[in-house]
Amino acid sequence: MSELKISEAGTVQFPMVKHAVEIGWAPLTPDVAKQKRGGEAGMLLRDELEEKLSQFNGWMSKDAIRSVIETLDALPPTVEGNREMLSWLRGERQWYDEEEKRHRRVTLIDFEHPEANAFHVSWEWALKPPARKGNRADVMFLINGVPVCIVEHKNPKDGDAIERAIKQLRRYEIETPELIGSPQLFNVTHLIDYWYGVTWNSNRRFLARWKQTPDEAYRFAVQAFFERTDFLRTLQHWILFYVEDGETRKSVLRQHQRRAIDSVIERCADPSKGRGLVWHTQGSGKTFTLLTAARLILEQKDRFSNPTVIVVIDRKELETQMSGWVEKLLGEMQKQDIATWPANTKAELQDLLKSDKRGLILSMIHKFEGVDRDSNTRDNIYVFIDEAHRSVAKDLGTYLMASVPNATIIGFTGTPIAKTEQGEGTFKIFGKDDDKGYLDKYSIAESIDDETTLPIKHVMAPSTMTVPAERLDKEFFELAETEGVTDIDELNKALDRAVGLRTFLTADNRIEQVAAFVAEHFRENVLPLGYKAFLVGVNREACAKYKRALDKLLPPEWSEPIYTENVADIVDRPLVAELQVSDEREADVRLLFKKADKNPKVLIVTDKLLTGYDAPLLYCLYLDKPMRDHVLLQAVARVNRPYVDPQGIQKRVGLVVDFVGVLRELKKALKFDSSDVNGVIEDLDLLLKDLLEKIAKAETDYLDAGEGGDADERLERIVYGRFLEPEPRKAFFEAYKDIEALWEILSPSPELRDHIATFKRLAQLYAAVRNAYAEKIGFVADLAYKTKRLVEQSATQSGLGTLTKSVTFDLKTLEALRGEKGTDEGKVLNLVRGLQHEIDEDANAAPVLQPLKDRAERILKDMESRKVTGLAAMDLLAALAVEKDAAAKAAKETGLSPKAFGIFWVLKDDEALKKGSVLPLDLAKETEKLMARFPNAPVNADEQRQLRAALYRPLLGVDREARTKIVDLIVEIVTR
Repeated sequence: MSELKISEAGTVQFPMVKHAVEIGWAPLTPDVAKQKRGGEAGMLLRDELEEKLSQFNGWMSKDAIRSVIETLDALPPTVEGNREMLSWLRGERQWYDEEEKRHRRVTLIDFEHPEANAFHVSWEWALKPPARKGNRADVMFLINGVPVCIVEHKNPKDGDAIERAIKQLRRYEIETPELIGSPQLFNVTHLIDYWYGVTWNSNRRFLARWKQTPDEAYRFAVQAFFERTDFLRTLQHWILFYVEDGETRKSVLRQHQRRAIDSVIERCADPSKGRGLVWHTQGSGKTFTLLTAARLILEQKDRFSNPTVIVVIDRKELETQMSGWVEKLLGEMQKQDIATWPANTKAELQDLLKSDKRGLILSMIHKFEGVDRDSNTRDNIYVFIDEAHRSVAKDLGTYLMASVPNATIIGFTGTPIAKTEQGEGTFKIFGKDDDKGYLDKYSIAESIDDETTLPIKHVMAPSTMTVPAERLDKEFFELAETEGVTDIDELNKALDRAVGLRTFLTADNRIEQVAAFVAEHFRENVLPLGYKAFLVGVNREACAKYKRALDKLLPPEWSEPIYTENVADIVDRPLVAELQVSDEREADVRLLFKKADKNPKVLIVTDKLLTGYDAPLLYCLYLDKPMRDHVLLQAVARVNRPYVDPQGIQKRVGLVVDFVGVLRELKKALKFDSSDVNGVIEDLDLLLKDLLEKIAKAETDYLDAGEGGDADERLERIVYGRFLEPEPRKAFFEAYKDIEALWEILSPSPELRDHIATFKRLAQLYAAVRNAYAEKIGFVADLAYKTKRLVEQSATQSGLGTLTKSVTFDLKTLEALRGEKGTDEGKVLNLVRGLQHEIDEDANAAPVLQPLKDRAERILKDMESRKVTGLAAMDLLAALAVEKDAAAKAAKETGLSPKAFGIFWVLKDDEALKKGSVLPLDLAKETEKLMARFPNAPVNADEQRQLRAALYRPLLGVDREARTKIVDLIVEIVTR
């Protein structure tokens, strides 16, 4: 039986290339790719691009083609430049035709005939811009000579592989933005998980896992993602640029969104069916799904006979949330010669329908009130209704449907209203053409499994503050049932009639109690995590009272009340009027709340922001307002958005603290789809049970150091014995991070009291193992906030000693270590880390030390895989230490500067120099003179070219190919 060998290149990278080649991507070796792009500073395969531009644009002259290529090459490596590149790829940009004296669209990709395009895949794609640090992508995919997807691979056996790959892509944005200036997509994979996203948005939150069944292999994921026709569809349709919070953002639609869009388009093309419901859970991207489907129908003018799409929004709140996206959509449609018509008034809407306008009509639902029956009877009108469960409630839906009786109407919702037995509800209205009542469904459970949204956990507030159950049942649940609540406004009307309940919830002494609980809970449980919170009051008066109470307990700038305005408040509710924020301040607060380092930290709300407001930093919802069904789910879904902080720590759950008791009986509160919701919104007690089980297992598995020896020796036995091999380390890291995430959520809690010592020891062991095996030390910073605070409260290691710091790598130190206590494996690790540290501290020493470091790390790998013992590894390192000492001695004898000596040391045994009768020492001395002559070569491209040209002279006797490689090496060392 052959031995299984796991490596990044062998297990992931080269198989990806092989799988891609099997489905029609032509392989390009790194050397050929480098030649085609004109060296390491280029990104475009110019010959391929020139050929395809000529093939697809017969009217273009050679000069015009060259000018287009130079235009593409000059696009700035920014998100805006990336957006412009996508416009060129999609054929949306024009060039002047000298013969016909007009501008014509330029085709870079033939989307209609995939086989007409050139698909290439290359690997080890190194980019080195002039005078700056370079980087290298593992794999690059290209179409017609233009890079379209960059891939980062990680070793399947490494822990945190995906997070490290994402961090690497972020590093490209800073160090080598040209590497992602053209590519639109990226993949990150370590074989077991396959994730994808868009460049210029490499945030864990916006990544999507490529979905495949357990029996589908890595090969399937690669070939499904890069299937050429589908990949072209992704480039052409599924990548979106939009404006949010004043910034250009980028996204790619996920598989559930693409599936729904295809279903919507097919439904709109089916003359026998006129309704459809897209039921996608809150936070799963319904708005992008709706807008993209609208755009694609409008772009297919022939198929849909020059149609009209009416996008219907039900609230000003959502119009504000959508405004940036809609503006982008309108702008893109206008560039594609698609007319757009915002209906600002009822009269404008009536006129747009009567005058038979084609293109996009954007309207709010209330503008249909009173619109004439049969205002337009065409059958190629397509109405897309956002938040459909509310929009068609009462008479508004009747007005809409009567005004365009032959239209196809598609509803989009995350919370349908199921009252089919009463002849009402979302399924009755939109689901009549589908057996299941919906055209496409993306459930809460599915979105959590995909990590599109987070699970929501809840805990009850102290019973002294919660609403008595009988009062809640009598005054709220029964009343809400008879009222047929469909949105937050109707819920407020029902609560206004619940006089006793409202009085209880707004009583001054109770407000003070709840505010005190919220302030303490926020300080202890939310603020340390770096997250933010909503406090939901029963009405505007309660919000104002909460603001006044919280200001006595927390800094006033931490909280802000946001609620609707009423002109009568100045007389009827003076406190409400006094604390009402201006429209300008509210707009600022909406933006500032989404920023971790800005105030406010707590928003006090009752009607606004409970639908359509997306703030990933929102972690905790203090719920002091009775809600039910879809209204409740929409409110609590505010906390289900994924978030990853700059340190890479993920938000794991959303938390709801219930002051009214509506979450005690989930089936009753969320009966519209209790089978789907059950288990998704769970009591926090389940998390506690999970934590206690995991921490008990970890104590048994990891903290038993055996008998005998000092604390340091016991720790070394664990760190260098049990965790020497990568697999056990990975398993421990994953187990610990799960425990730490649960501890962060649940702490402080009295139930954790008896487990503090165990958890602290696990945290200290985690820091010790990370420090021991990381290339760069200092992984204590990887501990989360509450954990670090807990560990820092005590300087003792609770039975675990401290590890030796990195040491100087030389023969003297190595011989001294042989006589010290401790494991040989630990000494090897610290010596190698010392060598790594020395290179980090002195870049000039890198040419000499890097080869030694590479060999030392190979020794370390052999020790980790048990190919050599710790004692044998020490002997091998001793040979390297002798070599390092010899280099130090030679450096003194030559009198060369560090860089010049590095050149000499690297080239001292070069065979090509020997054949060309060039002495390495003479070459190094000549280079030193040239460095003095061109001192700005590292930062000045012109001087760098002159340096390169001057280096060829002393190498004239060397073989031509070898000469070029030697010059490249010397320039790299000089400019580093």
